[in-house]
Amino acid sequence: MATRNIEADEEMIRVPEHMLMTASKVRREVLARASDNGLVQSSAWRLSEHQALVYWTYDQRSKLGLSVWDTYVNTLPRDFSSVPLYVLSGTEPASSLSVNTDAEKWVAEHLPHSVLLKVTEQQERLFNDWTCTCEVLIKFNIESPVDWRRYVWAWLVVNTRCIHLGRHTTGNQQSAVSSQPNSAVFQPISDHDSMALAPLLDLLNHNCQARVSTYFDTGRRQFVIKTLRRYCKGEEAFISYGPHDNGFMLAEYGFALAENPHCALELDCKVEMWISTVKANLNTRRARATIKSTDVDALVDVLKQHGLWGDFTLFSGSAELPYRLQAAMYLVFAAMKPGAGIKGVISQWERWQRGENTSVSEEVDLAVKNWVSRTCSEVAEHSSKLLDNIQAKQNDDARGSECLDPFLVHCIRLIWTTINKIAIESTSL
Repeated sequence: MATRNIEADEEMIRVPEHMLMTASKVRREVLARASDNGLVQSSAWRLSEHQALVYWTYDQRSKLGLSVWDTYVNTLPRDFSSVPLYVLSGTEPASSLSVNTDAEKWVAEHLPHSVLLKVTEQQERLFNDWTCTCEVLIKFNIESPVDWRRYVWAWLVVNTRCIHLGRHTTGNQQSAVSSQPNSAVFQPISDHDSMALAPLLDLLNHNCQARVSTYFDTGRRQFVIKTLRRYCKGEEAFISYGPHDNGFMLAEYGFALAENPHCALELDCKVEMWISTVKANLNTRRARATIKSTDVDALVDVLKQHGLWGDFTLFSGSAELPYRLQAAMYLVFAAMKPGAGIKGVISQWERWQRGENTSVSEEVDLAVKNWVSRTCSEVAEHSSKLLDNIQAKQNDDARGSECLDPFLVHCIRLIWTTINKIAIESTSL
C-alpha cells in the first residue's frame, strides 16, 4: 500500500545487497563449513543457482530459531496447498507425480492437459534437483535433505519467490559495506548471480496492468523496483509476474485471475492427436490421400523448421484463426487432397507463408474451419462436464468431506470456465 503519492519512474523499493540471498553466498557458506570440517573441495560444487537457493531455504527451515534469517523464514507460507505440484509431489522422492490418494487423483484428473504436462515436468526437475543436491553435499560431508516434503516446500519457495537480477550501474561502483559481519551471507553478491531471494519483496501482489522496471544497481549495490505508472496514497502497488495465462499462473504460483487478458485455449494436444489419427488412417489406407504417413512427419518437420509447430492457441474475442494454427492446418489439409504431391504442397505452402501466394483453396479453407469448429465443440462439451464435477466437489467440501484447498479448486474452476468460454466463441470462427 502506498503511504504517499508515488510518481511514474520513481523507485518504489530498494533492497540492499546484504539482504539478498544468492547462490554465490550459499556456495561461500558451504565452503566455509567444509573448511571447518577439514574439507575444501570447491571444484566439487556443482549446484545450479536454483538448487543452491533451495538447499539454503531447506537448511534455514531446519534450524529455525538459530538463524539470522528466522524473521524472513517466518514470513514464508507454511505450505503451498494451492500449487498443484505441492499436492501431487508425494511423500517420498520420486520423478513421477503421485496420484494415489483421492485428493491427488481428483487434481490430476481435473487439471487441463497442458497444465498437467507442466506439473509433470516440474516434478522431474524437482527430483533431479533433490538428487543433485544430495550427491554434492555428500562430498562436503554435509547432511543431505532427508525430509522430502520440506524439500518440496523449499523448492516452491524459490520457484514462486525468487527475483531475477538485471545489471544497471549508477555512479561509481562500490564494494560491500566494510562494517558488515564477517559472514558469507553478508559478502558481496557475484556478477554471475542472476537470481536471489529477498525479504518482503514476495509480499507484492501481481497485477496484469502493473508496469515496473527491476534491476540490481551495481553502483549503489541495491536491488531496485521502479514503477512506470503513478500510484496515489492509499492505493495498492503491484508488480507483474509476466503476461501469462491462468494455467501457467496456477502451476507456477498457485493462483488464477478472474480477469486475465492473457488467457487462451491451447490446442497443441488436439493437433498432435489429430496428426496421429491422420497417420494411422494413412497406414490402414482409410484415407483417400496419396501421401504416406512418413510424409506427414515431413510436413511437421517443415513446420518446425519455420518455427510454426506448437503454441496453437485461440484467444477470447478473436475474429479469425491465429496464424500458427492456420499455417499448420493449411499445410496438412492441402497434402491430404487426393492426387496432391508432397513436394508441390510444401512449395505452394512456402509461397503462401512468404505472402507470394495468398490464396487457399476453398476446399482446404472449409476443412480447416470444420476441424476447428468440431474440435472446439468437443472442448466445450468436455469443459462443461468438468465444471459440473467441480461444482459437485465444492458442494461436497462445503459439507465437510475430504477437502483440498478450496482456493485450488476455485482456480481450477476459473481455468475451465475460461476454456469453455473461448471454445464456445471459437466454434464459429
